[in-house]
Amino acid sequence: MIDTHCHLLPGIDDGPREMTQALELAAGLARVGVRRVICTPHFSRRYPTSYERAVAQLEALALHLREAGIGLELGLGAELNAAMALEAPDAELRRRRIAPRHVLVELTRETPGTAVELICDRLERLGLAPVLAHPERSPAVRDQPHLLDAARDRGALIQVVAPSLAGEPGSGRARAAWRLLRSGRVDLLASDSHRPAHAERLRSVLELIRRELGEATLAELTDLNAQRMLAAEEGTE
Repeated sequence: MIDTHCHLLPGIDDGPREMTQALELAAGLARVGVRRVICTPHFSRRYPTSYERAVAQLEALALHLREAGIGLELGLGAELNAAMALEAPDAELRRRRIAPRHVLVELTRETPGTAVELICDRLERLGLAPVLAHPERSPAVRDQPHLLDAARDRGALIQVVAPSLAGEPGSGRARAAWRLLRSGRVDLLASDSHRPAHAERLRSVLELIRRELGEATLAELTDLNAQRMLAAEEGTE
């Protein structure tokens, strides 16, 4: 699996507080079958993580992973909130990408449906497109799935995260996440891990998807679509 949304970097946002926790989480993800993690620290008003700080923590974590013998490849991006996606300087958006053409943008309970088109417009002017993370959290978006269809037509990818799929079956968020998944609107599944225990949550979600939708769909969500997104980075497109 390629995990395209993970708060693995220690001491930087609401992820692991220290390196020991980060290593424990990394080891758990590796045991579940994750081979590559795109680290996506928050970039928002609440967590205005500097790019330089993120790079320094990534390099420190990579060194500790090698010393611990944990075979996990790392990449760096960021999780932008809608305001940052619309207001951050062009250069800042470009260097916060998780892939050559994609920026991870979180949708929250407060995100209005109109924001999806505005985010696509802004990024499109820069030759970019969003990965729209956990759309099931925004009532306005989940009640208007055509907004996601229109965004996908413009190059956006839709990402659902394990915490939503693992939620209480009767909750609105869990129902919406599974509805999007079953409708074929989801391109990427990610762990959105913050703590060591979250690796086991990911394991249970992977098994649920395997039983419900089959091995081929699971491979598309966890590996093949992420490889396609990242392909230009390695010069294979």
